[in-house]
Amino acid sequence: MFEHYATVLRQLSGAIDELVALDLARLDRDELLDLLRGLETQRRRLPVVDHHLVAELDERGIAGELCARDTRTLLRDVLRLSPREAKQRVRAAVDLGPRRTVTGEPLGPLFPEVAAAQAAGTISSDHARVVIGAVEKLPAPIEAEHGPAVEARLVTEASRFDPETLAKLARRIGDLLDPDGTLADDAEHDRRRTATLVANRDGSGELHAHLTPVALAQWQAVLDPLAAPRPSDADGPDTRTPGQRMHDALADAAQRLLASGTRPVTGGTPATVLVTMTLDQLETRTGLVTTSRGGALSVMDALRIAGEATVVPVVIDREGVLGYGRARRIATAAQRDALAARDGGCCFPGCDAPPDWTQVHHVVEWIYGGMTDLDNLCLLCGYHHREFERHGSTVTMHDGQPCWIPPTHIDPDQAPIRNTMHAIDHVDVAPADSVLEQLPRLPAEIC
Repeated sequence: MFEHYATVLRQLSGAIDELVALDLARLDRDELLDLLRGLETQRRRLPVVDHHLVAELDERGIAGELCARDTRTLLRDVLRLSPREAKQRVRAAVDLGPRRTVTGEPLGPLFPEVAAAQAAGTISSDHARVVIGAVEKLPAPIEAEHGPAVEARLVTEASRFDPETLAKLARRIGDLLDPDGTLADDAEHDRRRTATLVANRDGSGELHAHLTPVALAQWQAVLDPLAAPRPSDADGPDTRTPGQRMHDALADAAQRLLASGTRPVTGGTPATVLVTMTLDQLETRTGLVTTSRGGALSVMDALRIAGEATVVPVVIDREGVLGYGRARRIATAAQRDALAARDGGCCFPGCDAPPDWTQVHHVVEWIYGGMTDLDNLCLLCGYHHREFERHGSTVTMHDGQPCWIPPTHIDPDQAPIRNTMHAIDHVDVAPADSVLEQLPRLPAEIC
């Protein structure tokens, strides 16, 4: 029997040798990406073999036979692993490896969905730890009722998104199912509330505060629009750190309060701009266009900023003015409210930017006849509004929802997906038997 295993190991070693010896310079871009995906799939499957090995070692008590304290210590000694990695491997074998009853009958793994996905190579060990941790953090009664459904949902999302994004969604699902475990009592919040503003000798100051949930919500509404990164302009992108932006937002809020007692309206309209361009520039999106104020900017910049401004484009050719654009390009306040309710924030898959940090984008560009109607509008944060075209993604509408078609290097099938990162925030806590049925597919679903 051992000869068979030795042969399998030699074959694995030989396959690795062949991969190492490949002349990658002879592969084109798509072939390199295919090799990368294929290799990652097999890499993700290897822990399954480790789970079986470690589970067998533990089941047979081999650590005790060799005078090791436990299986974790045995792995450290034999494989020269760090204590942390040895502990993780033993824990993974318990959760994802095969089991037996006291009479020796085989049992499936404790987390069958995770184990199956790992065997297929669709999720990594980091994904697996996130899913298992999310289920185990649920209180025992909730885990008993909803644990399998939570596991299945997160495994589905793990096949499309990275472990950090998955961890965010896992926390939000946990908060939904166990609000008492995450929300402190109002009296306790009131007891802990505090704020200090101390002046330093050099004229600067230190601000420290612990806010109640109500105060936090109020200040987030005030500061989030002011602390959002500034759009790129002639001076380049906003280089301030998040802390510097929050400081500037506090100063701006104080100045506005002193001046008028009001705060800025999210998505306020800049001044009207008259942009003159040729038909060729409109079609090719190249060159510089002039504004009614004597400025010059690229065609792409003009079309992009027009999404949040009242812009009247004037298209000319040798015969003169071909036509004026429609002056009503920006979304109304009511439309922005409706978009915030529908999209919940930036609609780009995996982005959790809230509505206050977004801009309105025309799915079919307004300059090409797209209407400023809800079924042709979506919300995008400043980064994705600027970068989605360079990223290679395109947006379309499906059943009244914005869906994104990823580039082929992300998804060779280019299946349209919808960002539902924000949707879970709008799910009401229903009776226990229907909570999981209400959860949207997170953070994106196929349209």
